[in-house]
Amino acid sequence: MKKLHASGITAIVAAAVAFFALTYAHQPNSVKEDSSRGREVPIAASIMPSSIQASTPSVPANLNLEKSQESETIPEATAPVSEKDSGNPANTANEAAVSRGLIYLDPGHQRKGDSRQEPISPNSSATKARVTGGTTGVSTGKPEYVLNLEVALLLKEALIKRGFEVLMTREDHEVNLSNVERAEMANAAHARLAVRIHADGNDSTKAKGYSVLYPDKSVSVTRSIQADSLLAAESILGALKAGTNASSRGLQPRKDLTGFNWSTVPVVLVEMGFMTNPSEDEDMSDPDYQLQLAESIAVGIELYMVQKED
Repeated sequence: MKKLHASGITAIVAAAVAFFALTYAHQPNSVKEDSSRGREVPIAASIMPSSIQASTPSVPANLNLEKSQESETIPEATAPVSEKDSGNPANTANEAAVSRGLIYLDPGHQRKGDSRQEPISPNSSATKARVTGGTTGVSTGKPEYVLNLEVALLLKEALIKRGFEVLMTREDHEVNLSNVERAEMANAAHARLAVRIHADGNDSTKAKGYSVLYPDKSVSVTRSIQADSLLAAESILGALKAGTNASSRGLQPRKDLTGFNWSTVPVVLVEMGFMTNPSEDEDMSDPDYQLQLAESIAVGIELYMVQKED
């Protein structure tokens, strides 16, 4: 009889719980403030007789029986964002550069020259200094190695914006890189084009104008790159004519430049103007004119690369 009585009570309790659970399921999601304890309790629990509440499992105070705010808002699944799609301009440029080719920039000279000798060509006994410090502006007093790097860095940015990959032989002045070593850096990277950035000097302060140098076809070791080097030089010269108001000294083939003779990739050298000409020296240190030079050279490089892609 006791077992039956207990069984009956259990059934009543179960039925009551089921009833109030059903009632709660049909109640609004509002809650009732328990003013005595300062916490929220579900309405269904507040209307449940105390005798039945005592027989049901206790609910931890930190567990809200209502739907939590987090469970109501289910975030959409988001695929991982790759660096290419992240909107990072540098990453986007690098991805594009793979298909457009590598350009190697060589800002000429460095802070300290190195007068030790190196052969001007792989098969020549003639030698020249490994590297010099370059000329100096007669008006600005700026060393050529500083000017070369200023413009080369602007050119790097202009090329990256156009989708090219860019490497440089140097990005500061505290280096010791010979002309052979600079050429070999571009060779090892299999650059599509090496561009050497320089400024000119002359005994006469009246000498002025930019020029673009390329390997002379009479030099046997550069014969394989001569035609492409000339094409690049023509493209850059044309762009400088269109993009600046400076004087042009045209194209100049050279057989005595170590950086040309050791190159196995197409190579040109841009002489931006004469630092020994007071007016031109000042122009080449003007930020706006430097940007003109860099953009014009970049246009010429792009024109050359488009022709090679065709």
